Amino acid sequence: FMPSSGTHKIYIIDEVHMLSTNAFNALLKTLEEPPDHVVFIFATTEVHKIPATILSRCQRYDFRRVGIEPMSAGLAQLATSEKAHVDPDVLAMLARESDGSVRDAQSLLDQAIAFSQGNVTVESLQDMLGLLSRQRLFDLADALVACDSKRAISFLHQVFEQGVDLVRLSGDILQVLRNI
Repeated sequence: FMPSSGTHKIYIIDEVHMLSTNAFNALLKTLEEPPDHVVFIFATTEVHKIPATILSRCQRYDFRRVGIEPMSAGLAQLATSEKAHVDPDVLAMLARESDGSVRDAQSLLDQAIAFSQGNVTVESLQDMLGLLSRQRLFDLADALVACDSKRAISFLHQVFEQGVDLVRLSGDILQVLRNI
């Protein structure tokens, strides 16, 4: 169908990798001979799941992750517009947790604001996400560097009892050790 206004009709298919084989085959027919007035935009985080026949008929644009500083600045503006008080350290934590994804950062900020009734502190965010404080991670790093296995195992037992995700803890401690 022709566009009702403007010169083009734009179809955005998010998570395009979730289409079935039959859906890709039907889409392929349109992509082989696209109407002049139609633009398709496919968004995915899993390009490897899209058939090569589809990819070969597309222009591909890979987006980079957003850095911590610009992400923190954007989250600060969003928090201000939402009239929420958010500690500056929280903004950096949210930016790190989102791993460069603006959508994930905004979702985490929204959850944090709701979780802490508009006053987001480092402690409330750590409680919400089940994170250990940087100081506790440094304590574990000290025990590991000093080869104090008794202290390290005691620490792991404590955090396990608190319900901390040990897989997440291992990633966090590796990051601390790398940064050191």
